Amino acid sequence: MEKLKWRLQMKGFAGVSSDGLSGGLALYWDENLQVTVLDSCARYIDVRIVDGANDKTWRTTFVYGEPRVEHRHRMWSALSNLRAVSSDPWLVCGDFNEAMWQHEHFSRSQCPENQMLLFRDCLETCKLMDLGFSGAPFTYDNGQMGERNVRVRLDRACADEALRDLFPFAQVTRLATSCSDHAPLMIRLAHEEPMRTKISPRYEIMWEGHPGLGDVIAETWRKSKPRGHLGAVRDAMKEMMHKLWAWSKENFGHVITEIEKLWTELADVQLHGADRVAIRQKMYKLDELLYREEMLWL
Repeated sequence: MEKLKWRLQMKGFAGVSSDGLSGGLALYWDENLQVTVLDSCARYIDVRIVDGANDKTWRTTFVYGEPRVEHRHRMWSALSNLRAVSSDPWLVCGDFNEAMWQHEHFSRSQCPENQMLLFRDCLETCKLMDLGFSGAPFTYDNGQMGERNVRVRLDRACADEALRDLFPFAQVTRLATSCSDHAPLMIRLAHEEPMRTKISPRYEIMWEGHPGLGDVIAETWRKSKPRGHLGAVRDAMKEMMHKLWAWSKENFGHVITEIEKLWTELADVQLHGADRVAIRQKMYKLDELLYREEMLWL
């Protein structure tokens, strides 16, 4: 997991090793932030974050709650103890492995009220407030069909009053995914202008997954017939790229735009409880587009 930071183009890493095939935490950050690890264990990574460019300092605890109900009180005790560690503005986010309210738990059987009450008591003791979110009303889906399907809001971001004053425009968005039973959360602490990217007209590896690529190249090269000097080869290569990009638009479209569109569609079908077949079809298509995007940036 530490080596993965180079592929993600991140500067820093902090992690907690897994116990066999279960558990494990990983945290990455880029060069714009100064991050100091205050404490870590199997249940959380607690850090102080300094944003020198904007003269802001705060503390974030990234959590993975106790998966076993009988041990969940340990998590609430740990959070209560962390409350006294620092007076910095505090954000706590991640998978708490517990719902706060009955309407956050979608299954055949209800969640025991005392479990959720202990969670709410913990947040009150820590002076933390749920920041809310936009998107489908659950973050975990066991992927089962019919009455065996369980969907719960287990992942959230909570903040104290000082953090909410420091970042009054903080927003949490529940994203769609095809690769996990948990949906990722996007937490935007400050308002940001969307980045615009421009892709240069170059050969793309993702084209090689299409069976028609060879025919397009062969046909275009045959028509160009570059002969005599390197200038003719240059012109033929230029014509080849124009042809390939025109072909790419017809067969691939704009990958990033298509991914954003499909994420929206997937979130919509999950929100409105569409049948499992429709959801899985969206997931398979999203997997394919994410692979194309990976090849695009590679």
